[in-house]
Amino acid sequence: MNLDKLQINATIRSGWQALDLGFLMARAWWRPLYLASLLSLLPLALALLVVFSGSPLWALAIVWWLKPFWERLPLFIASRRLFDEESGVWSSMKSLPLKDILPWLLWRRFSVQRAFDNPVTVLEELKGGLRRQRLRILHGKYSDVALANQFVCFCFELLVCFGIIVMLDFFTPDTLDLRIYDRFNDLTLLGEWIYALAGIAAITLVMPFHSMAGFALYLNRRIELEAWDIEISFRSLAERKRQQDTSPAGLVAALLLGISIALATPGAADAAADHDRESATVLIGEVLDGEDFGQQRTVRKWRFKDWSEEVDEDTFPEWLIEFLEWWEANVDWSTDFTGFATWLKIMLVALFVGLLVYLLYRFRGPLSRLGPAPARQAAPEVLFGLDVTPQSLPPDVPAEVMRLWAEGGYREALSLLYRASLSRLIDKYELAFRASHTEAECAALVRARGIDSLSDYFWQLTSVWRRLAYGHQLPAAEMVRSLCDGWKTELSREAE
Repeated sequence: MNLDKLQINATIRSGWQALDLGFLMARAWWRPLYLASLLSLLPLALALLVVFSGSPLWALAIVWWLKPFWERLPLFIASRRLFDEESGVWSSMKSLPLKDILPWLLWRRFSVQRAFDNPVTVLEELKGGLRRQRLRILHGKYSDVALANQFVCFCFELLVCFGIIVMLDFFTPDTLDLRIYDRFNDLTLLGEWIYALAGIAAITLVMPFHSMAGFALYLNRRIELEAWDIEISFRSLAERKRQQDTSPAGLVAALLLGISIALATPGAADAAADHDRESATVLIGEVLDGEDFGQQRTVRKWRFKDWSEEVDEDTFPEWLIEFLEWWEANVDWSTDFTGFATWLKIMLVALFVGLLVYLLYRFRGPLSRLGPAPARQAAPEVLFGLDVTPQSLPPDVPAEVMRLWAEGGYREALSLLYRASLSRLIDKYELAFRASHTEAECAALVRARGIDSLSDYFWQLTSVWRRLAYGHQLPAAEMVRSLCDGWKTELSREAE
């Protein structure tokens, strides 16, 4: 690692400033980062879309689950660019370490600090106990910032995904008849494809920024722990000193200094050395007694015996320590323990009762379902002003419907077919229709039963009935005959 070629300013930043630096790195190196993301993600994504062409959302779910794998190549390329190493995408893919990938796809998949921890696995190639020890050192005070990076980038993925979908919905002409949702507000196959492609695009666009933000946070922590800024400053000073020493003016100055030291008397040299030593001692004493070094502070805290802390910032409140010390000094345990135990018992009982009341109130819903099941609500006899009792139906519903239709009783015919369908759905499929339900809500309940043919038939019948009942639009006789045939297939007792 050559710090002289470091492409960023090695200064200690706050966690949020480190995230900003990561976004700037993603903007500066966007071409190789996006090229690496596309080359690693796109082939498998296309293959998954072909395999799951009937359910493309499964392809999106697999691509999302494999994000820890996709994030490795952009991180590896950025680590080379950081030290001004020109590495191509293909050469980086060949030298990319794939060790320890299985844990990242299993129990570490939902790590909320994945972008911050990835460099330890990909760049330092640490595993097991060494990795855990390294992460304990690195996390420190930046764990919450790493969590915020994960959460914010996930929200950006959602915004980009839904933004693409809304844009397509707004700017697509109605003449194309691109339906994302069906009449039951469920996704169509086209809608699933749009969601899948938009999700993959969102993952591809946001992933370099998420990885670079975590990488910058990792670099900031290493600069802080390993003092890269101080090392670079010393190297600059050493280089400047070397250039001065090798210059002609530096050689002349060194020669004159050596001649003056040689001509000086030993006594004068010793006296000058003693004077310099005394002056330095006085100066150091003044500095140490000043405001910058002369302040003292006493901090009292509680911790376990022999406890070693790598990050020790949280302390007990001062008032709690003072109260415990006062208690220890003023309470006579030999005489006051009985009263103290009584009050402690009362407090514990009160705490237990309060906790019990809270749990009963908090889980009152699940607890109410533990009792006997409530009696089934009585089926309605009238829906939309239509009598749906089985006794009100003729023996042969389709024949009666066609007879009424032939005699010109169009509304009576469709009314009979619709209420007969409702009655049979209540009686045969035990659907819990209510008197307050609308026609669309009844159709949705039929849809929820999961029988596609029955759902399609009832929705078609509902549409025809609503157009006639509310819009006075008379259907064709062939449509009525088709509905009667469908009733025989789906709802007649002979079909059972």
